[in-house]
Amino acid sequence: MTIRKTARWQRSIDDRILEHLRDDSVSTAKQMAIRDNIHATEAQVQDRCRVLADADLVAFLTEDQDFVELTTEGEQYLDGEIDVELYPYPRHPKAME
Repeated sequence: MTIRKTARWQRSIDDRILEHLRDDSVSTAKQMAIRDNIHATEAQVQDRCRVLADADLVAFLTEDQDFVELTTEGEQYLDGEIDVELYPYPRHPKAME
């Protein structure tokens, strides 16, 4: 079992988003919001994706932030190889609009 080193700013939805992206490689907030294990609205998923992108765990593939993919750092986090608490604290999603 992999033990992930989570940060204080992270929420449980973050892991669900990252796990989904590991399985599906590219997705949208709308696609993730309808997944059984996400339990969030499209807007909530989009906000968390912005935070995860600011922490370099995911990357947006388009300027309008429709499509998102897992980064190398996101994969390493899921594998328990990095401690995201040591990374700079991400900005609040509303500050990134």
